[in-house]
Amino acid sequence: MDGNYLSIDEIFFLILLVITLTIPFKLLNPKNRISFAHPLVFFSIIMIYYTVLSPSFQIAFNATSNRGFDFRDQYILGWKGALLSAISVLIGYSLKAKIRNKATKYCDLNYQSLWTIGVSLNIFGFSIFMVSQGFDLSVLNPFYNISMSYDFLTYQGSFRNYFKHAQEILVAGNFLIFASAFSTQKKMALSFAIILISTGFYLNSGFRYRLFFLFSSIILFLITKENKYKINTVFNISIFSLIFIIFFMTYVGQIRTYGTGFDLSSLNLTGDFLKNIFTEAESSVFITTSGLLNIIPEKYPFQNFYPIFKALIHPLPGDLFDKNAGDYLFKAVNMVYGFRNIYHGAAYLNFGEYYLMFGWFGIFIFNFLLGYFFKKLWFWINLHKEEPLALLVYFLNVSFTFMIISRGYLPQQLHLYLFTVFPVNLIYFYNLKPKFNSESAK
Repeated sequence: MDGNYLSIDEIFFLILLVITLTIPFKLLNPKNRISFAHPLVFFSIIMIYYTVLSPSFQIAFNATSNRGFDFRDQYILGWKGALLSAISVLIGYSLKAKIRNKATKYCDLNYQSLWTIGVSLNIFGFSIFMVSQGFDLSVLNPFYNISMSYDFLTYQGSFRNYFKHAQEILVAGNFLIFASAFSTQKKMALSFAIILISTGFYLNSGFRYRLFFLFSSIILFLITKENKYKINTVFNISIFSLIFIIFFMTYVGQIRTYGTGFDLSSLNLTGDFLKNIFTEAESSVFITTSGLLNIIPEKYPFQNFYPIFKALIHPLPGDLFDKNAGDYLFKAVNMVYGFRNIYHGAAYLNFGEYYLMFGWFGIFIFNFLLGYFFKKLWFWINLHKEEPLALLVYFLNVSFTFMIISRGYLPQQLHLYLFTVFPVNLIYFYNLKPKFNSESAK
């Protein structure tokens, strides 16, 4: 096979995949601005980048090698998995969900009160995190990589991992702060200063997904703001935001380090822009996924329910017992790259994890359930879209779809959800009140 051309079989599956992933865009409805944040639309956009654009440009640029291995002949496996994944999500979404016609409870928290809640979340999350870092203020500056930690103040106990991940709570806190300030037009300068400081904080740690969750949620909030923007403006904002996010994820990926700020010497702006966007960093996830499908079960056995078990025990402190976090993930990816211990930083898509568990049936059943969850989430927000906090809960959950798709590792997904999205879910449901009206009385 010529690496720069597609076979007939590849063209067939790729066309079917494109058709399937464009179907959700029919759900966009100018009369319902929230449809621009429809979970199926968000799912399609992410899948198009990872499974259509990235591999297509990799083939065009003859960049199908990763870590010294050429995966060109395995791309068709990735496209088959992506197609089954997309079809399964649509089937799950097509099921009828039993939802009450009227919401019997509501949350009366307004945008003004959400600012205080957001600040409280930030203070709590940042304070707990700083205890794990010995109150090292250098973590706020991605351009400064010299530690200022006070070792005698650093918590080293069994729950230090919880303390470290408390920084994820700032995603929800900053989102509430922004939504409140934008809606009330109060405390704008202070709010932007808080978000700017948090941005430096997250850039220093090197994990781009935190900023992706935050800013994608903010963008969804802006483009769906009722009667705020015309449809043309919404479309332009969406396209610009998509381009900016792809650019950001690519070039920050070049210079990031984990916990020591930026390495600006790694920045490469001289190469071809499109080639950098679609052949570096995130784009390699499809390559690893294709390689994973290729080795299972001939070289690495199906894991069945083991990843679910690992997800359930993952939040437990590692000092209490040896939970061996990530064992099956590391073994599988290490095998993909020939047992050369060059797998660090590699990731695979969600359908790779599902295939690792139960093969093609695993891809179908788990994406089927994901599609059904999208249906329930969509019905729920249409019943509660007048509630400010319900909208923010919805946008955070939709944004988290990125992690579900792009990082097929169930323990990590559950762990991040508990720290990033769950706190706002909890606040919302804690503040629910019964509706006393004629509808609820029936």
